[in-house]
Amino acid sequence: MHLAGWLIMLMTRPAIAQVPSVFSEITGRIIDQSTGQGIPFASVAVKGKAVGTQADLEGTFQLSLRQPADSLLISALGYQAKTVAISNRNSQIELLPAAAQLAEVVVHAGENPAFRILRAIHAHRKQTDFSQLSGYDYEAYSQLAIRINNLDEHFRQRKPIRAVLQALEKKQGGKQLEELPVFLSETISHIYARQHPQHLKEHIQKTNISSVGITDDSYVSQFTGAGFNTLNFYKNQVSLFKKEFLSPLAAGGRTAYTYFLADTAQVGEYTCYGIDFDPKNERDLVFRGTMWIDTASYALVRIEASVGSVANINFIKQIAIEQTYTMVSDSGRVWLPESTHLTVEVGEFIPHTFGAIVDYLTTVRRPQIGQPKPVDFFTVDVELADDRSQTPADYWPTQREQTIPSATFDQTRAMLDTVRNLPIVRAYTKVGQFLLNGGYLPLWRGIDLGSVYSMWAYNPIEGNRLRIGLQTNNAFSRHWQLAAYGAYGTHDKVWKTGWEVNFIPSRQPLTILSLKHSYELERLGYRQEDIADNSFFRITSRFGAYRQAYYQRETALTAQRDLGSDFTQTAGVRFRAMNLLFPFAINQPAESPNLLGANPTVQSREFFLETRYAPGRLPNRRVTGRRIRRRTTETAPIVTLRYTLGSSSVQGNRLGTYHKWQLQWDHALRWGLWGKTQYTARAGYSPSLLPYPLLEMHLGNQTPFYNRNAFNLMNFAEFTSDRYVSLAIEHKFDGLLTNRLPLVRRWGWRSFVTGKLLWGHLSNENRALMATHDMTGKPIPPIRSLGSVPYVEVGYGVENVFKVLRIEALHRLTYQNKPGNTTFAVKLSMQISL
Repeated sequence: MHLAGWLIMLMTRPAIAQVPSVFSEITGRIIDQSTGQGIPFASVAVKGKAVGTQADLEGTFQLSLRQPADSLLISALGYQAKTVAISNRNSQIELLPAAAQLAEVVVHAGENPAFRILRAIHAHRKQTDFSQLSGYDYEAYSQLAIRINNLDEHFRQRKPIRAVLQALEKKQGGKQLEELPVFLSETISHIYARQHPQHLKEHIQKTNISSVGITDDSYVSQFTGAGFNTLNFYKNQVSLFKKEFLSPLAAGGRTAYTYFLADTAQVGEYTCYGIDFDPKNERDLVFRGTMWIDTASYALVRIEASVGSVANINFIKQIAIEQTYTMVSDSGRVWLPESTHLTVEVGEFIPHTFGAIVDYLTTVRRPQIGQPKPVDFFTVDVELADDRSQTPADYWPTQREQTIPSATFDQTRAMLDTVRNLPIVRAYTKVGQFLLNGGYLPLWRGIDLGSVYSMWAYNPIEGNRLRIGLQTNNAFSRHWQLAAYGAYGTHDKVWKTGWEVNFIPSRQPLTILSLKHSYELERLGYRQEDIADNSFFRITSRFGAYRQAYYQRETALTAQRDLGSDFTQTAGVRFRAMNLLFPFAINQPAESPNLLGANPTVQSREFFLETRYAPGRLPNRRVTGRRIRRRTTETAPIVTLRYTLGSSSVQGNRLGTYHKWQLQWDHALRWGLWGKTQYTARAGYSPSLLPYPLLEMHLGNQTPFYNRNAFNLMNFAEFTSDRYVSLAIEHKFDGLLTNRLPLVRRWGWRSFVTGKLLWGHLSNENRALMATHDMTGKPIPPIRSLGSVPYVEVGYGVENVFKVLRIEALHRLTYQNKPGNTTFAVKLSMQISL
C-alpha cells in the first residue's frame, strides 16, 4: 500500500479519482413570450432528476450533463413552467406569464426571511430526516478514484518520475499528462440500517479495484462502499475525515453562518426555496454553498456545499459536496439521499511535488423503509461476499447506468496497469509498504524483516541493544501469522528472544487464537501492554535509565472473538517469571515470618477474561497490532471490563490466589465549532495479598515525549495501588481560539487543554508484606502510595505546529516536594492528521 492506500486511510472516509467528463453541454436563453426580453434567474432542471442550473441576468444559461436525459423543466417566478426537449443547439425558450402567483409571505421588519424557513426545517426534521426512520435499506453503486495532479516541473524531471511519465505519454501519442491515476474502484453494496437500537451494516457484493501499490484488496474493499458515504446534513455536525463540520441546517447554525434567501426555483419536480449560506469565519469548520428546500414539506432536496483552502485543515485545498434527495414512495414526507458526489482537492504533502484529486460518487437504488432487520442480523458492520471479484465481462457496464462511459474506465485501468508494472514503481511501492508496515522489509515471499525502527537502542543495563525480527504477511498465509525476534545487549551479554503464533480460523466473525513467548528486559511501572498503541513511545522506552529493572520470561495463550458488531470477548492464560535486578524482600505471611529475598524471582500464573464493548467500530482485519477503528459518526463510549484470577509466589514460596478487576471507559464528545472532548476513566481493585511488582504501578513518563496513556510528570514506579480510580480528559478546540488570533491563525495552530487525576490506595496488608531490609540488613526504599489527596497534573498547548508537532506545557499540582519530582515540563509529540 503506497500513495493511494495512505490517502484512503488518512481520510478514513473515501473520496474518488477520475469521475468522468460530461456527456454534453446545453446552452440557451429563456425569454418572455410577450416582450421577447430575457427572464433573469430562471430555473433550468433536468426533468425527473435533481440536476439543474440558473439563468443569468439576461436569461442565458449553460448546463453540463453527466447523465443522458431527454427533457428540461424551465420555471421562473411569475411564469408558467414549461417542459422542452433537449437540443444540442443553442435554444431559445419562451415562457408565458402565470395567471396565479405564489401565496404571499409576510416577513416582519428586521428579520432575515431565511430564518422563517430554517425554523420550519427544524420543526419538520423528525418527519423528513431519514435517520429518524425505524429502519431502511437500499442498494448502492459507488465509484472511488484517486489521481495525482499539479505535478511540479522540478518533480517531473526527477529520474523515476520522468520514467513513469514517459512510459504513459508514449501510449498517449506524446501528449503531456497533467494527471496520473493511482486508484479506481467500483462497488455494488447493500446498506441496512435500524434506529432502536442503532445499527448500520454494509454487505459488499461486488468490487472492481485497480490501483498502484495496494496489495490487500479485502481490507481496502471495506472503505470503498457506500457505508462510508453517510453524509447527513440534518445532523448538527457533518463528519468528514475525522473532522466535525457544522451543518448549515444545524440548530445553532446562525452563530456560524450568514443566510440569504435567493428565490424559489424548480429542482426536478419540486418547487424549492433557494438559500445561500456563507461562513462568518472561513477558518472555522463550516461550509459555503446553496441548499434547496421543498416549499411543501420543508425537506432538503439538494445541497451544494464546499470548504475552501482557508479552513484550518491540513493538506486540503478544497472540498466540494453535491447531494440530492428524493421522496421515498409511499412514505409521506421521508426523503433519502439519491446521489452524493464528494470531491476533495489535496494539496502538496511535500513542497514542489504534486497534489491529488479524490472523487467519491454513490447512487441509491431501490430504497425500502419501515422494515428494520432484527438486531441479530447486524453481527458485523461490513460483510464481504466471497465472490465479490468474480463478475462476467458485461457486468460493470450495465451497473454504471451510463454515468461514465465504459471507455473512460477501460482507459484509466489500462494506465493503472502500465504504471503498476513499471520497475521503478514496483521499487517505490516496496518503500511505501515498508513505511506503512512499521519498518518491515520484504525478505522472501511471505516473510518480512524488521522492524528497522527498533534494531538499535542504548540503555545502561544492556549497553548497545541490537535487535532483528521476522514476521509473515498475507502472502504466506491468510490464516496463520508468525513472528519472532532476537535482541542482544553488548553490556549485559544476555540474549532476549520472543516469538508469536496467531491463527485466524474465521474473519466473520473475527476469531484469533494466539500463542506467544518471550524473555525480555523490563522495568516496573512500564508494561508493554500499557503503551501498545503508541509505537513511538514503545521504541523510545528502550533508551535511557532503567530503574527497578528485571528480566521476565512470559508465556501467554489467548483466544479472541467478535460477538456481533459491538462486543469483543478475550480469554487467556499467562505465566510470568520476573527475575528482579534490584534489592527486594518480603515478610513471609506466616506465624514465624522470615525474609524472602534479596534478588528473588517473582512468579505468577493468571487466567483472565475481558469483554470490550465498542459500538459502531470497524475492526482492522490485520492481526498484528490489531486496533479498533472508530467510525467518526459514532459517539458511544468504549467500555472494557477485565477480570483476572491468579496465583503468585516468591522464590518458590506460594503466597496464594489473587483476584483483580479492571474497568475502563473511553468516550469522545463532539461539540461542533466548540471542538472535541475525549476522556478516559479507569478503575481497578484487588482485595488480595500481592508482592508489589504484581500490583498496579501507575505508568509514569520521564522522557521528553508526551504519552497519552501515562501520567507525564510522574516518575516511573512512583506510586503503587491495589485499588484506584483515574480520569484523563483532553479538550481540543480545533481552531476555535487560534482561528481568531490575527497572527497565529495564519500558521494553522490548534489549541488544547488536558487534565489527569488519580485516586489510589494501598491496603495495610500489602504494605506490611514489604520488608524494610533485605537479607543483608541493607534498607530497602519503601514503596509509595497515594494518600487522601489525589495526584493531579494539568496541561495546555498547541498542536499542528508545522502540521506534525504537538507542544504541551505540563504542571504537577500535588505531591511536589519529594526530591526528584518534576513540577513543570514541556513535552513534545508528533502526529499527522487533517
